[in-house]
Parts: sequence; C-alpha cells; structure tokens
Amino acid sequence: MAPSTPLTETEKLLIDSYTNILNKPFEDKYEDKWDDDAFDRAVDQFKSRAQEIGFADPFELLARFKIESYETIRAELKKGPAPCFRPGWKSPILGNRIDPSVVLSRCDHVSGPRYTGQERIVVLDFWASWCEPCLQAGPEVSQLAEEFSSDDVIIIGVNNESIFGVTKPPKMDVLLPFLEEHEEDFQYTVVVDSAEGFAKDTVYKACGYRAIPCAVMLVDGVVTYVGSPLLTFRSVLEAAIASISSGSSSSKEE
Repeated sequence: MAPSTPLTETEKLLIDSYTNILNKPFEDKYEDKWDDDAFDRAVDQFKSRAQEIGFADPFELLARFKIESYETIRAELKKGPAPCFRPGWKSPILGNRIDPSVVLSRCDHVSGPRYTGQERIVVLDFWASWCEPCLQAGPEVSQLAEEFSSDDVIIIGVNNESIFGVTKPPKMDVLLPFLEEHEEDFQYTVVVDSAEGFAKDTVYKACGYRAIPCAVMLVDGVVTYVGSPLLTFRSVLEAAIASISSGSSSSKEE
C-alpha cells in the first residue's frame, strides 16, 4: 500500500531502482525458474544504488510499502503470482451454466435498471467501495453499460465489502452515502450481495479470479469470460454481442 504523503524526488529514485533491479527482472522467474544467485547479485546491485541515492537503509522507505526485508522480497517473487495472473490461466467455471436470476434474487437492488431476464448477455462485476481499482474502473464500466444498453446487455455491479475475508452483512448506511458521493462513477446497475454472501460464494469464489474488480460474463446463461472489466473487455463484450447475432459464442478469460 502506498504511503499517504507524496514521495520526494529522492524517494522516487529509490522506488524506481527497487522496481527495475529487484522486481521487474524476476516477475516471471518464479518456482522452477527461480535463480537465487541472480537474485543475490541483484540485491548487491540495489544496495549500491541505494547508497548512491542516499539511503543507508532502503527499508526505512520500503517498509512504508509493506516491503520488510530482502528475504520477504525473495519469498514473494519465488512464489510467483496467483494462478489467475499467470499466462494461459483459464477460469474453472468457463463453459458452466449460471442462472443470473437465481444469483440476483439473493441480492438487494440499489440503483440502475433492474435485470428483467430478457437480457442475453449479463455481466456480473464484483467490487467493493474500499477498492481503488474498482473506483477507477467505474466510469469505463458505466460507459460500456450505457453504450450497449440496447444490445441485450446488462452490466450489474455486485457489491460485497468482505469479498476477500469472512463474509459480513452489508452496511447500507456506509454504502449508500458512498454511492451518492460517487454517483457519476457508477452509472450502471448496482446490487448488494446477501448477508450470507451468496453471489460471492457461488460465482466469485468459484471463478478462481483473485482480484477485484472482477467481471463474470454470461452469454445465454453460459460463462464466457472471467477477468478484469478493463483493458480488453470492450472487445470481448463486442465479440459476445456479435456472437448472439450470428448464433455462436466463445469462452475467454483475461
């Protein structure tokens, strides 16, 4: 997590050095591709660079980003990213059937058009108010929802504030003011997951994608996409719209 105070130019130099020397070169070197000797050499290079910049102990700054030691860096890089962020990952629920009416019947509608059951393409976009990437994604997802609203498409934001931990009942007294404050960022349908986390348990946890925002797209009730609602999702959605016109569909992940 980034510190709340802006970084100085010297601090930025150290962070850039950490990224370019200790992080990026090892992003794809996890598990059986890991080389301890190469990492040790990188540590020595980073220590020298930190001294040049003016940091006798670079962890005085790195600790603000929850980076505590060279060994914790080594352990995280060696372990590698979660499976869903590795090349070639496929969600285990691709091709499965999910009835959106069952999922949404357990959620509380908050704003936006209601799901009617007539939409052939349903996007369930899991998010939480504390998630900065979710807030950043809001305007783009809103644009997609508005642009394709007449094409048998509905995009539904499924809020669950405890999506990564023990499921807790929703706090509407917190969520509603948040949505009012960010009304322009969430111009699409928003529902809140049940107190038991039905959507979380039956869709999000099953899909295998371990980040939010997370879009699960259903075409005629079949899961065809699991991943980010950003980046290439527009082209995925456009392809799905074309597929229902031509009578075919495909399963994808990002």
